[in-house]
Amino acid sequence: MTRRALADLPLEWATTDTITTLSPGGAGLPERTKALAAFHALPTESNLLFTGYVDLRAAEVERAAPAQLPQEVRALDASALPTGAAAIVEISSAGAAAFLGAEAVAAGLRINALSPDAPLAGAAEDRTAALIAALWNIGVSISLGAGRISAPIVIRVNAPEAGSSLLARIAVELGVGTHVSIVEEIGGSAAAAGVATSLLATSSEVTLGARATLSLSSIQDLPENRAYVTVRRHTFGEGAQLQLAVAQVGARLVRGRIDHLLEGDGSGVRQVEVVFGAGDQIHDLTTYSLHSGQKTVGDLLAKGVFAGSARGYIKGVTTIPRSGRGTNSYLGEFGMLLSKTARSVAIPSLWIDQPDCERAAHGSSVGPIDPAQIFYLRSRGLTDAEARRTIVMGFLEPVVAALPLDAEAERLREVLAAKLDSALAKQPATLAS
Repeated sequence: MTRRALADLPLEWATTDTITTLSPGGAGLPERTKALAAFHALPTESNLLFTGYVDLRAAEVERAAPAQLPQEVRALDASALPTGAAAIVEISSAGAAAFLGAEAVAAGLRINALSPDAPLAGAAEDRTAALIAALWNIGVSISLGAGRISAPIVIRVNAPEAGSSLLARIAVELGVGTHVSIVEEIGGSAAAAGVATSLLATSSEVTLGARATLSLSSIQDLPENRAYVTVRRHTFGEGAQLQLAVAQVGARLVRGRIDHLLEGDGSGVRQVEVVFGAGDQIHDLTTYSLHSGQKTVGDLLAKGVFAGSARGYIKGVTTIPRSGRGTNSYLGEFGMLLSKTARSVAIPSLWIDQPDCERAAHGSSVGPIDPAQIFYLRSRGLTDAEARRTIVMGFLEPVVAALPLDAEAERLREVLAAKLDSALAKQPATLAS
């Protein structure tokens, strides 16, 4: 492997020729050209607080060029619709496909191919967003102008095979007073662990109209020879509400950014994020919240557990400008270390220019399991492994329980429990005490 800087992710395919290939007939080429220029000009991490915590060397995807894919959204058979779901969207190296159930059709839900010239907001400021804006090869638009859909919309994203890249854009637009829930399942075929040789990059671009409500949960459980980069950008109308639950469990390298733009007065976001890293996994996650509207609410909680030689960087910035009168915000980031070789960093930050806030608070901690807790549980008859398992699952449970769908919460508990048991079995001699 060629020696390179910590933040480098060289991509031989990030060229004018590639974006031309991805723009048949020139559709969207001007937008891609601007984004490509931004990708080459921007630093990997522009925030000086976070530049010391970027390491992308776990991915070797410089030759994994994205292929040109069909842009239409194919129709799936009705049998593909999960039990209890309103609609299903599948995104993979074969393209995009969807099926709408009766409730979704009656409500007027629309799932179409994303317009080739649709700009990706934030591409001029963030390098990951610029990468996706320039080189995306599949895009889906999901929109609902009015009404309510009680059953969830399921979005399944399957990572590409080794030696290839999939860059997908998912745009969601909800009209005034709409109510929707979305479940994202990010996965891929099983593969051996090791340096990531394929790339999955996704953008989630959500626009919430006035008084719209969205519950969005995402579980990422990719094989550990994949690199996963993702950007989420949420724009809030007046009184709009978002409940976001994100779980990052798989992949060799994860780099994610979430932006909440609380522009509408009285809008609010409640976000929970759970991270589990083991082996040599790297998780680099950042959330930015801008409270530019009045009386907005931001309640953000992230918890990570790290075993083996895994590293986790959980960072956040809450910004309250002069216009953000009456803001109520909390930013909490907490890490638990299961081995002496694991590392975690938590950096919550507040930028406040408005003295009239209802609340502006943050908290963080990183450390091993408290030996007193292990001693207490062992005195009640649990083995050492059972005690550690109980403590770790209890640490994560407030985040898992916040998932909007019970079935997804139970599935995540099973995934976390299996990964925890594997981590405890692999390194009993190096567990932190």
